[in-house]
Amino acid sequence: MYGVSKITSEQNIMLITFPNTQYSAQNLAYHLDAIAKAGIVIDMISQSVPRGDKLDLSFTTSNDNFAAVLEALAAAKTAPPLISSVYAKINLYGEDMVTSCGVAARALAALAEIHVDIELITTSDLDISLLLNDEDEDAALAALRKAFEL
Repeated sequence: MYGVSKITSEQNIMLITFPNTQYSAQNLAYHLDAIAKAGIVIDMISQSVPRGDKLDLSFTTSNDNFAAVLEALAAAKTAPPLISSVYAKINLYGEDMVTSCGVAARALAALAEIHVDIELITTSDLDISLLLNDEDEDAALAALRKAFEL
């Protein structure tokens, strides 16, 4: 309801962030291409608003890719990223999201009510992906299912 028809979750997620990296399409492509050439599937790509000629670039992948990510980035000679691997991803999906107002607000309010912090958010017309600490996954799923009456 309220634009969301399905809520799923995925465990074992790693967050890779390049803080204060050079702001250029070429540089962003270089970082992502290094991962792609290693055959590593990534998800939840997020870029901060540029601050002068710098920005933060983040993306997620499975914890199972940890060694391969380090190897690929070392081979590409990128600056060392910040990597943490204690996350779960919750995905809210609904074809009605395209015409529904307040879906993200409802989701974030439900999580705030139970004191669950969000590390990263990505969206499309049909879904919202939320990265959170894996220890909060069960409580977050319950709160979101209640908020969206699923």
